[in-house]
Amino acid sequence: MQRFVAIICFLFLTCAVAVQAHGETPTLFPVHKKGKGGFIDKTGKIIIPLKFDAVGDFSEGFARVEINDKWGFIDESGKIVVEPQFSWAWNFSEELARVQVNGRAFDYSGRWGFIDKSGKVVIEAKFDELDGVAEKSQGFREGLAMIQVDYKKGFIDKSGKMVIEPQFAYGYHFTEGLACVTTGLDEKWGCIDKSGSWVVPQIFDDASLFSENYAPVTFNGICGFIDKTGKSVLEPKFENDANGDCSVVIGHFTEGLSRWRIGDKFGYIDKSGKIVIEPKFDYTDEFSEGLAWVEIDDKVGFIDKSGNIVIELKEYHKAENFSGGLAYVITKNGEHGYIDKTGKYIWKPAKQSE
Repeated sequence: MQRFVAIICFLFLTCAVAVQAHGETPTLFPVHKKGKGGFIDKTGKIIIPLKFDAVGDFSEGFARVEINDKWGFIDESGKIVVEPQFSWAWNFSEELARVQVNGRAFDYSGRWGFIDKSGKVVIEAKFDELDGVAEKSQGFREGLAMIQVDYKKGFIDKSGKMVIEPQFAYGYHFTEGLACVTTGLDEKWGCIDKSGSWVVPQIFDDASLFSENYAPVTFNGICGFIDKTGKSVLEPKFENDANGDCSVVIGHFTEGLSRWRIGDKFGYIDKSGKIVIEPKFDYTDEFSEGLAWVEIDDKVGFIDKSGNIVIELKEYHKAENFSGGLAYVITKNGEHGYIDKTGKYIWKPAKQSE
């Protein structure tokens, strides 16, 4: 159970800065209906017909698609450019994509390697499944990719050379030159550079991705931010008892602001620690494209950087950040759709299987 909780916390913080870490603005958006997947543009027009068993996001001009339990890739015209042949595939990142070449999807006996955009395996499929890591950490970031061997994580370069030996139980991909890692489930967290040297010592209960020069950390159960030397730059001024889980208290800095729980409500602070949006929300996410989703009384809407609600609160089950001018939403009935920045449905909610 402890390992499960650690993984969930890890995934939450990694996903929280997915858009910022990847830095790509989509022009086509995946949709599913009646058990088939395809792509729309930001007006809601179907550009690539819904004919695949499943689809992922576009990244670097390619999107992964599933046909008959095998994954390959299409380009933005919908043409198959890498034939479906892999048990699983992640998005392209820095020209390479991690793929599982044998076994069933996420079977621990399967081997993982990397392909180029022609579909050629350029890094031998000899690595274990990379567990406890969110999608955006599966690819190359800043020239290095995390791999796993015998339950330990390390880093390789694009030639497949091991540049940081597998030794970490959990960790994040590199952002802004550093990666925060831990050598064991019950060990402290610190941050390494691309040589594998400890730049920030292992003294934190938890640590996450650097964003806008700051990384959220937990120290003796208290949440705050450090700079790239490990120095505390934003010590908590407010009540923020997290029981060791800062993902429920603070976020990452995006667009100059970070969410912060004060008492039992969320607001936002700037990099001086000043409250710029008063804590009045039950839950919030980080800013993207000038907006952030917030929750009040089980209803979700979007605010601007002044804290004004610009998209009215509705009974969504889930909302994601805006990217490419659209936000993905799921209704309480499990229907999936997209809204624009006025709150108008561009793709009306529908059950993916209906």
